[in-house]
Amino acid sequence: MLNIKTYQDFAKFLENKIDPKGVVFGVGVTSFMRFFPSLFIKNYNLICFKDSKDNQVLGDLVDDIFILKKTRPTLKLGFTNANNILRNKSVRNYILSHKGKKFLFVYKMNKNMEHAVKGLGLKVIGNPARLNKMFEDKVNFRKVLVKAGLEPIPGETMKFSDWQQLEYEDVIDKYGKKFVIQLPDFMLGGGKGTLFIDSKRKYNEFKTKVEDGVYKKKVLTVVNITKFLEGESPSVACCATKYGTLITRPQQQILDIPQVIAKKKGEGLFVGHVFGKKYSASIIKQINEISTKLGNYMYSKGYKGIFGIDFIVNEKENKVYPVECNARYTGAFPMVSMLQLKYKIIPLDFWQFLEFLHIPYKIDVKELNKMYQKQINGSHIVLSNIRTYSIEVKKELDVGTYQFKNKKVEYLSDNIFYEGLKNDHEFALVDGVPQKGQIIKKYSRMARIVHVLFNADILKANGKELKSEYLNIVFAIYKSMFNKKQP
Repeated sequence: MLNIKTYQDFAKFLENKIDPKGVVFGVGVTSFMRFFPSLFIKNYNLICFKDSKDNQVLGDLVDDIFILKKTRPTLKLGFTNANNILRNKSVRNYILSHKGKKFLFVYKMNKNMEHAVKGLGLKVIGNPARLNKMFEDKVNFRKVLVKAGLEPIPGETMKFSDWQQLEYEDVIDKYGKKFVIQLPDFMLGGGKGTLFIDSKRKYNEFKTKVEDGVYKKKVLTVVNITKFLEGESPSVACCATKYGTLITRPQQQILDIPQVIAKKKGEGLFVGHVFGKKYSASIIKQINEISTKLGNYMYSKGYKGIFGIDFIVNEKENKVYPVECNARYTGAFPMVSMLQLKYKIIPLDFWQFLEFLHIPYKIDVKELNKMYQKQINGSHIVLSNIRTYSIEVKKELDVGTYQFKNKKVEYLSDNIFYEGLKNDHEFALVDGVPQKGQIIKKYSRMARIVHVLFNADILKANGKELKSEYLNIVFAIYKSMFNKKQP
């Protein structure tokens, strides 16, 4: 049995790696978002859709990369996601060509993917769709919190037809002049099913928009209405294990940066994180207590491994509320894992793999959580096309580390890790860095351009704007790629 107490114990696996007694496949649209387990797992192969420059850099870290777009250059998927990648005949043949035990690492299983992997002989390193849905469903989550002994945000769930009868005055009498509407049927993440209502006009406009019972092509059956709580919106990454729940320091979510994501897409839209945000001891204690109770409850129901929790923190009232659970790998990964490596903290991924590969281990959760509360510093942000029209990449940038100098971005090396960034003016470009001539579609789910990693806190004190030096870096990246300060 592995007895793991310190980072040094884990570091031994960076040298020798865990042998899964077979091959592990990681699958995703880009290779960057799935590469991290290759650092401590033997026989780790990547399957990705995009033929991007990340593949050249990551090729030295993984055992093999199968690039679907390279094999089938003209191929177009109905929707570019892991489900459709796994259904592709070339991908299936690649997986079937491997003998012996085969494992599949995905960020989140759903029913479509469970059907897609049939006949491939894969054991999934992840929870079944029914468990993911149990904890992510916004209707059920309020019930889950109560069962776990936790207090949800004041609010209620009602049938869509009953909500249609509610006038603005009915709602504000209960929840005040600013409140939140959540649409549990609209399951896409990043805040796209959440609306902040602060006027009668806005409320009535939304009611008119969905009077036929459909929102963004999704039939609505239920509505959550909750009180709007002032405060910041941090999140934590957790890992539910047989010994208890491991919890990172809170990370501040970066939302609604107009130079990064289109306003037309809505409010409360996720674009990145600031890691290592400092909160009072009381706030940290509340976050850890909530995370522990929820994580332990989830494990008791069969869920294990990584998940995330979003919170609202009102420091004036010294109160923390859980908002939702992301029962999956979250948008903080692999960045939080890369930062943990820099600060000699055992990455949460490690426990996920030990749990699902059924490798016996022993840990002291209380002692390890002291490690996870260690102060770290770093950020990441996702740039996207904010325009109502498609844009073309004019200049191809390399994957790796850059510096911002004389109002321009200057390539330094192919380093993609945080520890390779020497100061706050250096940054890394990763995750499907686009090639010259590539068309970035108008603001949509396909509008993503590139991921940018920073060593520093890139937000102003108000938490709603980028600091001027980092906004200038964003403009310089745009200018270099598109010949425009803001494409």
